[in-house]
Amino acid sequence: MKVSSILKNNSGQTLVIMVFLMIVSTTIGITISNRFMSALKGLVRTDDSVKALKAAEAIIERLLIVPNETLEGYIMFGNCGSACAYSITEPNGNIVSATVSLEYSGNSTDPFSLNLEPGEAGQINLLGYASGSPLDICWYGASSAHAAYIYEEAGVTKINSFAVNSVSSPHSENGFDTAAANHGFPNCFTITTSATPKYVRIKPYYEQAVFYAVPAIGQTIPRQGIILDARGYSGESAKHIIVLKTDPMAPAFFDYALLQTTGTSNLTNSYGQ
Repeated sequence: MKVSSILKNNSGQTLVIMVFLMIVSTTIGITISNRFMSALKGLVRTDDSVKALKAAEAIIERLLIVPNETLEGYIMFGNCGSACAYSITEPNGNIVSATVSLEYSGNSTDPFSLNLEPGEAGQINLLGYASGSPLDICWYGASSAHAAYIYEEAGVTKINSFAVNSVSSPHSENGFDTAAANHGFPNCFTITTSATPKYVRIKPYYEQAVFYAVPAIGQTIPRQGIILDARGYSGESAKHIIVLKTDPMAPAFFDYALLQTTGTSNLTNSYGQ
């Protein structure tokens, strides 16, 4: 009887130990499995995210080489169709796709902005802007600005130059004019258009600046280019890219060309001479 009781007790203890080990093994297995699945899902999400981004970039790059005239036709007639969308089905059944919408930049009574680095040139199209209407150029920060107003008079293309320091500029020794607060901006100066307006070219000095071209009351900033708004998709991931395709413009070194500041002066590359 005693031997039988001992065997029964040992059998019971063994069973408890086996059940405990099974529970521990199952718990460890589930934990490892959950971690593996989480890692796998993370890799899939990362892969889908990259594919969605690449899809959006691809459709943007495809449209960047399309002539502006063609893009303008897509906007006007709403017939971009297959040129503005594509879809690829991968061997595993995953669908990678992208779409893009087109609209004009500018063409609005709102201020038009240009984000420029020091020495970088930006250009604002003024074709169709009313002659004699002021155009205010405004910005924040301590950057100085150079602007060239390009216009046509009696069949001759001419330029008026503006060199302006910010209100807080530490560079008063450079001889530039000083901006004034306006439109809620600390720094503004006015270009009064004349003859047939063509363009305004703007360049910051000393530091980066975001310039805002503020039209006169009742005037509209003309079209400045075409906005390509692309969205790429893969699995559960989506990516969004916005690109502005501007009209062709002269490079920055154009602004260092020789100018004739009056009808009787010599050619110069220095403002105010």
